[in-house]
Amino acid sequence: MPSQMTLSIKLYLAVLSIWSVSAGQSRGKIVAFFQTSCATAAPNPCEQVCTDIRSGGFYCECNDGYTINTDGMTCTGPAKLNKPGDKAVSDNDIVQVKSVDLTKGLPPLQSSAHTMWLKSDSSLVLDRNTYKGGSSIYNIPEGGSSKLDSYMDYDIKEGGDYIEDLNQPPEQKSPMTSCHGIVCQNNGTCTSVDSKGACLCPLGTYGTYCESEIEIKYPKFTGDGYLALPLLRNAHREFQVELIFRPESYDGLVLFSAETSNAEKDFFSVVLSGGFVTFRFDCGTGHAELKSTTQVKLNAWNRLVITRVDNKGKLKLNEDPVTEGASQGEYTRITLRLNLYVGGYSDMTSVSERVGTTHQFVGCLQELRLNGRRVDFRKRNILGESEFGVNVRECSANVCDNVFCENGGTCTARSADQSICLCPLGFFGDSCTESQPVHVPQFSGHSYLEFPGLQRSVLSYTDIEITFKPTSSDGTLFYNGFSRDRKGDFLSLSLQGGFLEFRFDLGTGPAILRSMETLTMNSWHIVRASRTGLMGTLNVDDQPQVSGQSEGAFTQLSLFDGLYLGGHPNFDQTSVLSNATQAFSGCLQKVIINKRTLDLVGGATYGVNVSPCSHPCAGEPCLNGGECRPNLDMFTCLCPLGYTNTNCEEPQEQLPTLPMFSGDSYLMYNDSRIVRRVVGGKMDLQLTIRPTDPDGLLFWSGEDLGQRSSRDFFALGFHARSLQLSFNLGSGEALIIYNETDLFDGQWHFIRVQRSKQDAYLEVDKKDIVEGSSPGSYTNLNTDSTVYLGGIPDVLEKTAGRYRRGFGGCISDLKLATDYDVKLVPQAYTGRNIGQC
Repeated sequence: MPSQMTLSIKLYLAVLSIWSVSAGQSRGKIVAFFQTSCATAAPNPCEQVCTDIRSGGFYCECNDGYTINTDGMTCTGPAKLNKPGDKAVSDNDIVQVKSVDLTKGLPPLQSSAHTMWLKSDSSLVLDRNTYKGGSSIYNIPEGGSSKLDSYMDYDIKEGGDYIEDLNQPPEQKSPMTSCHGIVCQNNGTCTSVDSKGACLCPLGTYGTYCESEIEIKYPKFTGDGYLALPLLRNAHREFQVELIFRPESYDGLVLFSAETSNAEKDFFSVVLSGGFVTFRFDCGTGHAELKSTTQVKLNAWNRLVITRVDNKGKLKLNEDPVTEGASQGEYTRITLRLNLYVGGYSDMTSVSERVGTTHQFVGCLQELRLNGRRVDFRKRNILGESEFGVNVRECSANVCDNVFCENGGTCTARSADQSICLCPLGFFGDSCTESQPVHVPQFSGHSYLEFPGLQRSVLSYTDIEITFKPTSSDGTLFYNGFSRDRKGDFLSLSLQGGFLEFRFDLGTGPAILRSMETLTMNSWHIVRASRTGLMGTLNVDDQPQVSGQSEGAFTQLSLFDGLYLGGHPNFDQTSVLSNATQAFSGCLQKVIINKRTLDLVGGATYGVNVSPCSHPCAGEPCLNGGECRPNLDMFTCLCPLGYTNTNCEEPQEQLPTLPMFSGDSYLMYNDSRIVRRVVGGKMDLQLTIRPTDPDGLLFWSGEDLGQRSSRDFFALGFHARSLQLSFNLGSGEALIIYNETDLFDGQWHFIRVQRSKQDAYLEVDKKDIVEGSSPGSYTNLNTDSTVYLGGIPDVLEKTAGRYRRGFGGCISDLKLATDYDVKLVPQAYTGRNIGQC
C-alpha cells in the first residue's frame, strides 16, 4: 500500500444519471418564496444560491446539476467530495482523475471499502461493462465517458492509485438509476417506469428521446400522457361537452378540471371505468355521479354528450338513453381554476379518489366541442388552443402510409383514421383517376377553387350572388382576404350551423350578418350579399333581408390575396375574425360578383377535389353543339342556328324567316356593311317588334362594360315594360325612356332610333317621339366590330348589370341608315335559340 501521506489534487466529477435530467433542473426553477432578504437572513439561508426579489423577499436556487428540494432551500445533486470524511462518489457516478500516476498497478479491493479505479489518462480502469474484485462488482454504463460538469478538491492516499470510500458500506449503496445514460431532447424529462427509463415528451414532440416534432390535430393517448386546454370559462352555472372518441382500454381519465390541484373542492371529471362512462361533478357540497347504461365500444368511435345546468347533469353515450343526476347539497355553482385536462392529469395519485380511477385514457379523440365550439388541439401559439401536455401523439400520423394518389394528387388526413387524396383540377375520385367535364362543380368538404383576388375593384361597393346546394350545415362558400397573416380586410360567405353568414372587415372590425332562418340541406338556394361602404345587406331566398355594418370608420375594401370558392388551401391563413374553419360540402351553380359571372371551372387558376355535381347537364343532354345552361335542378339548351327543340335535337328544314327570341337568344353580325352603319357620328335604326317579356335587351353594340363603365356602347331594350334607349360616346351616358303606350298588347309595333352625334330621338309607331342627349364633347360611337340583335352572351356581365336577359318576342324587319335592309337570319354570323314566329 502507498504511504499514508496525503496529496491534494483536483478531481473532475461528471455524473451520468437519469435524474440529472428529470430531477436536476437548471438553475432558475423556483419552488418557494421567503420573506426578508438574503442579507437580513444571514448566514445564507439557502444551501447554495440566495437571490433577492426586487419587490421584497428572496428565493433559493441550486447550481447547475443540482435540484431544489421541496423545502425550497436545500439541493439534491452529485456527491460533494470536499475533504476526508465526506461521503465518497457513488457507484452510479463516473469519476475521472487528471494526471494521476498508476504505474504501480492495481491493488486488491478491500472488503471494507468501495473502490473505483482510475487510469492516468483520466479514464476508468474498467472496460465498458464490469470489474470484479473481492466482494464488489462495479457496473459501468454503456459508452464509458461523460461530459465534465464540475470539479472539486479531494484528498487521496499517496501515489494516487485509487480512491477509497470508508463511510458507505456496500449494502447501503443505492441501486443504479434506470435513467442512467438517457438524455431527453426538446425539454423532455426522464422518469423511471418499471425500472426502465423513459422520456416524457412535451406537447408537440415525440420519439424515444423526444427528438421529433409533431402537430396534434387528433390526439392519441397511450396511458402515460395528457394535454391541457385553457380554463373552461363561464362554466360556473352550466356547460356542455361533446366528445367523439375511440377508446382502446376500458379504464382511464378522459376529462378533468377542478378548483384545486387535488380536487378536494369543486371539480368535474369524465372517466372510463370498466368500459362504462362516469360523469362526476361537485359544486362544493357533495358530488354527483352519472353512469352510462352500456359500455363504450372498444376500438370504435363513440359519441358522448354531457351537460350540466346548476346542480343537475345529463349524460348520453351513443344511442343509449339519457342518464340524469344531481349533486348533493344546496350549492349550484361550480368553481374551476385549473386547466381543462384531456386524456389524464399531471398528478393522478392526488385526484384518483375523487375521480374514481388511477388510470389515464388510452385511445384517440376525433372531436371535442365545448359549449358548441370545436376545440383546436394544436399546440397553442397563433392558432391552437392546447397550452401544455406530455406524451401525446397524433392519431392520423400513419393514415397515408399505404395510399398512392395519381395524376399529381397528394394524400392528407381527412380525420383521425381516414385519408383523402387532394386531386388537382381536372381529376377526382379516391385516387385521382377519374376525369370528366364539370358543368356544375361539386365540393367534398376538402375542396376549393382559386381565382385572382378582387384587389381594389370592390373598394366602395361589392355585390355577390351565389346559387348553391349544400349537403352539410357548415362550410365556407366564398372567401377573399387582404393577406395570409390572419389580419386585415376580408369578405366571406359561409354556412355556420345551417345559417348563412355574410362577414366583411374593412380593417377596423367585422360586420356579421346572419340569415334569419336555417337553410334546407340538399336544396338549391340563392344568396345575394352586398355592401356599400361599411353598410351591408344579406338576402337569402325569400327570407327577410338582414342589414348591418362593420365596426370603425373605414369604408373601403382591399382584397389582394386569392379569391376562393368552396374552401381554402389553408384555413390557418384566413382572418381570425372570418370564422372560416372548414370547407363547403355541396354544389355551386353560379357566382356573380359585381354583375360579372365567374366561369367556375374554366376561369379558375387552380382547384382541388372538384368533381361533377349530380345534375342533368352532367349527362350532356344538349345535342348538335348545343350548350347546357343549368337552372337549379333544371336546364336549358342553348341551340346553334339551324337546330331547335328542348335538346337541340331537331334540325330546322329552313332557317327562320321571322325570328323568335326567348330571352336566352341572340343573333350576332360582323358584316362590315352592318357595323359601319351603327358606329360613327350618326345612326338610323328601324325595326318592327312584337314583345312578350317585360324585360330584355333588344339591340346592342359595345364592348364588355364590366371592367370600365366609360366604354362606348349603344343599347335598346325593355325595363319593366318601358322601352329604353341608352348610349355612351365616352364622356357620359344618355338615357331616353318611352312608356306612354303599352307595347305588350300582342300587336306589331314600329320602332325607330335616330342619333346625330350626342343627340338622339326615339320614335314609336310613327307618332310618339322622345329625345335626349349624352353629356360631354365626344360625338362618335366607337365600339367593336360586332352588332347583336335580341340579346348577347353573358348579358348581365357584358352590359354591367343594365340588363339581366335578352329580348322575348318576335322581330320582323331591320333597316339601317334608311337604305340597308338586313336579312335577319341569313346574314347572321352566329346565333342561339332562334325559333320561328
